[in-house]
Amino acid sequence: MADVERQDTVTIDQYISGMRVRTLALSVAPVWIGTAAGVGIVRERAAASSRCTVLTGGASCVPDTARIAAVAVLCLLVAMLLQIAANFVNDYSDGIRGTDAHRAAGAIAARLDDDLDTPADRMEVPPARLVASGVPPRHVLAAAVVNAALACTCGLAVVVITGYWWLIVVGALCLAAGWYYVGGRRPYGYMGFGEVAVFVFFGLVATLGTTYAIAGALDAAAWVGAAAIGVVAVAVLCVNNLRDIDTDRAAGKRTWAVRMGRTWGTVCTIALIAIVSLGAAVAWAATSVQGERLAHLSVLTAFLGILGAVCALLTGWFAALDIAKRNYMRAMRSLGLLALATALTFNGFALMI
Repeated sequence: MADVERQDTVTIDQYISGMRVRTLALSVAPVWIGTAAGVGIVRERAAASSRCTVLTGGASCVPDTARIAAVAVLCLLVAMLLQIAANFVNDYSDGIRGTDAHRAAGAIAARLDDDLDTPADRMEVPPARLVASGVPPRHVLAAAVVNAALACTCGLAVVVITGYWWLIVVGALCLAAGWYYVGGRRPYGYMGFGEVAVFVFFGLVATLGTTYAIAGALDAAAWVGAAAIGVVAVAVLCVNNLRDIDTDRAAGKRTWAVRMGRTWGTVCTIALIAIVSLGAAVAWAATSVQGERLAHLSVLTAFLGILGAVCALLTGWFAALDIAKRNYMRAMRSLGLLALATALTFNGFALMI
C-alpha cells in the first residue's frame, strides 16, 4: 500500500470532500416528503373545521405558512447536519481502524495511472477518506462534533416552536445511531445492522418526524412516503457496500453484501430499486384511474407527479444497469437522483388525494 503523508491541518477542499455533498439528497428527500405529507394533513384539517383550535404541542388546524416554512427548513438543516456529522464520524472511526486504508492507496494510484484518462474511468475510483489520507483524526472528529452541535441547535428550535419535547429523545437516538454505526467497541455497522438503521433513520424518522413537527399527526401517505425513501437509502448503502465488499470482508465488516455475496447482494439491491421505481409507476396509474374524483387534482400536482414518476423510472433503470456492470460510483449518483425523484413523485400524487 502506498505511504500516506500525515498533515497538520484540514483544507477546505478536504472538509467539503468529507461532507460527501453528493449523498445529501438522502437528507433532502425525506424532509421534502415529510413536509408535503404534513401540509396535506394541515390542509385537510383546515377544510374539515370551521374554527381554528390550537392542538396540544402547538400544531394549528389552520395553515400557518410561516410556521410550516420555519419548521420545514429547520428539519432540513437537522437532517443534513446530522448526515454530515455521521459522515465525519464514519471517516474517523473507519480511519483509525484501518478499514479505509485502501481508499487512500486507490486515490494515489488513480492520480498516477495514465490509463484512467476519461471521466467515466475516474468516476469509479473510490474516494479517499480524510483520516486514511493523512488528516489528523482529531480534526475529523472535531468536524463531526461541530456539525452535530449545529444539528442539535436546529432541533431545539423545532422543539421550541412545536412544543414537542419528546423530539429531544428522538434526536438523542439519532446521535447515538450515527456514532455507534462504526464507532464504539461493537459498532452495529460491522454486524450487518447498518441497512436496518438507514431505513429507520433516513426513512421513517426523518420523514415522519418532519410530518409530525408540522402537522401534529401522521397519516397513511406519510408512512408510505417514509418507507419508499427508506428503501432508496438502503439501496444506496448496499451499493456502497458492494463496492467495498472485498475490503469490508478483510476488515471483518459483515454488511449485507458481505453476508450474501456479490451476486445475491446485487440482485437484492436491484430488487429494492425496482420496488421504488415501480411504486412510482403504480402511483401514476392509480391517480390516473381516479381522475377527476381526486379531491385536490390540479395541473401542477399532476405535472409534478408524472414528472417525478418518469424520473424515478429512468434513474432507477440507469442505477440498476450500472450496478449490474459494477459501476458503483455512477450508480450511487443515480440513486441520489432517484431519492429526489421519489420525493417529487410523492409531492405530486400524494397532494392530489
